[in-house]
Amino acid sequence: MKVNVTSSKGLESNLKVVVTKKEIQEKINNRLDEVKDNINIKGFRPGKAPKDLLLKQFGKALYGEVFEKTINESVQQALNEKKIKPASQPKIDIKSSGEDSDLEFTINVEKVPDIKKIELDKIQLEKLQVIPDKKDLDARLNQLAESSKKYNDKDLKEPAVKDDLVEFSFEATIDDKPFEGNKGEKLQIVLGKDLFIKGFDKQILGSKKNEEKIAIVNLPDNYPKKELAGKKTKFKCKILNIKKPSEQKIDDAFAKNMGAKDLKDLESMIEKQISQEFENITNQLLNKEILDILDKEYKLDLPKGMLENEMKSVEHTLIHEKMREKGEKDHSKIKLDEKDKKELKKISERRVKLALVLTHIADENSIKVSPQELQTELEKQLKMYPGQEKTIKEYYQKNPGELTKLKGPLFEEKVINFIKDKAKLKIKHIKKEDLEKLMKQDKPIKA
Repeated sequence: MKVNVTSSKGLESNLKVVVTKKEIQEKINNRLDEVKDNINIKGFRPGKAPKDLLLKQFGKALYGEVFEKTINESVQQALNEKKIKPASQPKIDIKSSGEDSDLEFTINVEKVPDIKKIELDKIQLEKLQVIPDKKDLDARLNQLAESSKKYNDKDLKEPAVKDDLVEFSFEATIDDKPFEGNKGEKLQIVLGKDLFIKGFDKQILGSKKNEEKIAIVNLPDNYPKKELAGKKTKFKCKILNIKKPSEQKIDDAFAKNMGAKDLKDLESMIEKQISQEFENITNQLLNKEILDILDKEYKLDLPKGMLENEMKSVEHTLIHEKMREKGEKDHSKIKLDEKDKKELKKISERRVKLALVLTHIADENSIKVSPQELQTELEKQLKMYPGQEKTIKEYYQKNPGELTKLKGPLFEEKVINFIKDKAKLKIKHIKKEDLEKLMKQDKPIKA
């Protein structure tokens, strides 16, 4: 086999490969030797038929099999010989082939850019740490008490007031006409929270059990049926029951109902929970800090093929986000403006660059996602959908490409954790309020 680089510009190279007909014939003969004992020809015992006869009858089939295998092996051999690590699937163009001629083809390939050695021990990171204070603990306890609050029936004559639980059914109309989804049965709301429709609770105040009450409000702007969003709607309500809240004491008895030994144990559990929540947030910020450092540190020529594929993926996501925002079902009606396109390109370039850099770090340090780790992640996914485990497992078995998608986040997490272990890490203690400010200020590009 002969390999020549016919052109090379930037990351793109064109190679010409020639496999002589003599080499092809040798491969066919070798393959024939492997299978001849399993070929049955009338008048001959298995493995005893003349080779010329076998070639006459099965030569075309053998050539087709050898041809495909030769292409695959030759491409890999040619890339290895010229020390080219492909960034994406090479494009093959067959120039000549046939049983009585040389196999000649070209390879168009984009290589992975050269990346300088990354000195991880020189990376300096700042890990934020937030310690829950008494206010956080008390607030969480009060939330628990509020959510576990018990309600008792009110007297028939007692009107509904703020913080009462009201059970009701309704029938709604717009311009005195019913619409799809205009009825509701046995709904419950706590007056004053305004969780049903803005302005609805105030109009239910003062109502009594078995009474009919009219509430007129505008449907929310994000109402599922776009044509009804913001419309003035009349709700004819039947008040089924009114309950008043009873005070929930925060004591040992309350703690036991929450699954703790006593109040002190419950406070300890809540403190750990809050600490973990803070830890999750600060870890996200630290991960972004690492990716920002790598993004800033490395200036790379990006493979066009990788970038184009990533831009298509980001564009697809962006269009579907806009469809959800506008309540639009036809994606062809969503048009991206120049600002969207610039952001799309920026996100895609960052993603491709970071993918190359993280892969380089992984290769340098033999970091891989093991089959066992991938299986563990799959089990986590299955637990998120109880009762559907079998269906989801079958889906992944039929679509192995989807299983590969689970591997990406695992791989990134392993590499980032490796960087954390090697880098110089400084702990900085901050208050909850400071963390909240950082979260509001920080609007990272999705990487």
